[in-house]
Amino acid sequence: MKTINWLITATLFLGLFFTSCNKDQDDNLTNEQVTEQMIVSSEDQATAEDFYQDVEDQVDEAIESRGGGGDCPTVTADPDWDTFPRTVTIDFGDSCEGPNGRVRKGQIVVTVTDNLINEGAVRTATFVDFFIDDAQIEGTRTLTNLGYDDNGNITLSRVVSGGQITFPNGEGASWESDVIMTQIAGGNTPLFFLDNVFEITGTASGVNRQGKAYTINILEPLIKKKACPWFVEGVISITSENVEVTLNYGNGECDRKAILTLPNGTEHEILMKKWW
Repeated sequence: MKTINWLITATLFLGLFFTSCNKDQDDNLTNEQVTEQMIVSSEDQATAEDFYQDVEDQVDEAIESRGGGGDCPTVTADPDWDTFPRTVTIDFGDSCEGPNGRVRKGQIVVTVTDNLINEGAVRTATFVDFFIDDAQIEGTRTLTNLGYDDNGNITLSRVVSGGQITFPNGEGASWESDVIMTQIAGGNTPLFFLDNVFEITGTASGVNRQGKAYTINILEPLIKKKACPWFVEGVISITSENVEVTLNYGNGECDRKAILTLPNGTEHEILMKKWW
């Protein structure tokens, strides 16, 4: 999933808002502290979405290509590629730079119960000393085929539990997610995943680097194209310290732009990037 980048512009606008409104948060918090917490929560949510989406993309590529994507990473299946259940190990070694310049190391270990196009199939990914750009990723990501919806589209449950990101400076953030993914394009090409498009609904939550909890609700379904690093449509709300903001990802174009809406209704265009 693509990420949200709260840039200096967003910081300034949020600061102006919280300075001008009546404070209804904890009396021990200043407006500036609440503003900072919202920004940190947003950054950590965005980074988590990006990193665990990156994991999903790596797993898809490794399994659908049967490890034939190149010399790095090394991909093995035990007992073999035609047996279920099986365990797929994606080993990035000490350093494996991808086509987009992102560097990964360590292992993603995936247990596969069946071909994911079959109802009831489960892919469970765990991590062994796994890092993305020197940030350590922990937790469990479980993808389950729930069958077909009324329109004949495959639906998947995706749950991230015990998610933990430890950043290069030693700071940490936790994150969990429980969403339903409905494939709305690319279902006719099961061996080619770059044309896949998913509609995503559900919730997420976490504790940011400052130890403050936040929640995410998808207000309008997110649209994720495998060929695009960002969400291209959808609206989410981010709530922390009794303050709620929304972010609108656009109208389908693959770009870095999103619209931030403050509680007073003011809208501002911000830019997104893959991670901080």
